[in-house]
Amino acid sequence: MARTIEELVAEVEALHGELDATASEADELGTAPPALVDSIRKLRVAMVKAPKEIGGDEIKMHEQLRFFEALSYSNPTAGWIGFNNAGAASSAAANLSDDGIETVFGSNPSPTMGGSAAATGTFEHTGGGVLATGTYRYISGVRHADWVFLPAVRGDDWPEARQMVVDPAGVTLDDNWDVMALKGTGSVNVHLNATFVPEHLTADPTLGRKRGGPMFTTSHQTFVAGENLGFTIGVCQRFMDEVAELATNKTRGNDGRLADRGAFQYELGKAQLTVNAARSYGIDALQSAHEACDAAGGLTTTEERAVGAMAAFCTESATSAISNLFHFAGAGALFNSSVIQRCFRDAHGSAQHHVVSNVVYDAYGRTMMEEYES
Repeated sequence: MARTIEELVAEVEALHGELDATASEADELGTAPPALVDSIRKLRVAMVKAPKEIGGDEIKMHEQLRFFEALSYSNPTAGWIGFNNAGAASSAAANLSDDGIETVFGSNPSPTMGGSAAATGTFEHTGGGVLATGTYRYISGVRHADWVFLPAVRGDDWPEARQMVVDPAGVTLDDNWDVMALKGTGSVNVHLNATFVPEHLTADPTLGRKRGGPMFTTSHQTFVAGENLGFTIGVCQRFMDEVAELATNKTRGNDGRLADRGAFQYELGKAQLTVNAARSYGIDALQSAHEACDAAGGLTTTEERAVGAMAAFCTESATSAISNLFHFAGAGALFNSSVIQRCFRDAHGSAQHHVVSNVVYDAYGRTMMEEYES
């Protein structure tokens, strides 16, 4: 039975201690440690967006923000690889044949799955499947993935596209994840070299979904907006709470407690209001988009652009708000053991994701001008 968003958030909150305990280790290892992977499996994160027809929860766009906020608050690595896992698994679940569903989901109630939305590989047809070749960047959580979800194209006189669910044994991984933020996500490059993928583990995305509601017809940017923004809000809220807790004990020389300083109180209040506003705007916009999508069977280009612009704006607003507070935390926040520095880095890391690039403002502004000029 599909879980409600209230049940899902409660499950995450019940595992907060378990998730939080692995956050530092993930950063040190550059990938999720086994205990964190176990927690992700226990929560069945891969299934939160998957169609109900195969046992998924298929939570709504605005509910995705709430779920991934809760998960990222407890552990940023869990939130980031979790939403990549959920996005890849739900796309596979919506598009694979029944035989593919049986292979991937039949004996595994919640398969971990790394993936990419960028078709940077190519394929050729062969007996019983395809041979795929290419390099894919930023495959978060792939070191512990049961499957890897990758798109590819066949560029001859009749261009074709395929989504492929690849056995990790058929891929080669780089060791190139040396970064300042999102350290624990292990988002390394993945290489395919004439890798065989059986036909039942491929899908033609141009044929439309086989399962799931209208949400699965939206563009990639819209489809992942709720989960990506949920990550940012969760990490920023954890930053706020950690800084407020620090302020009750921190003193500097004869300056007194940080909590008693007017300048700090001003920035704390303003930053919390900004994070609250970003959360509320995100939930409201995503709920409206989901309802419009259900009513019409999809979203218009104008509606898609509005979702993309909202996600970028809310991400930018929340990360800017915590930036104004960071220097109040003092030198102690610079240590890798500090939750504050981890949240600060990972929040800004989320702002580098292509789905919240400020290029979406161009498209949204263009839509506005088209309306004004019509």
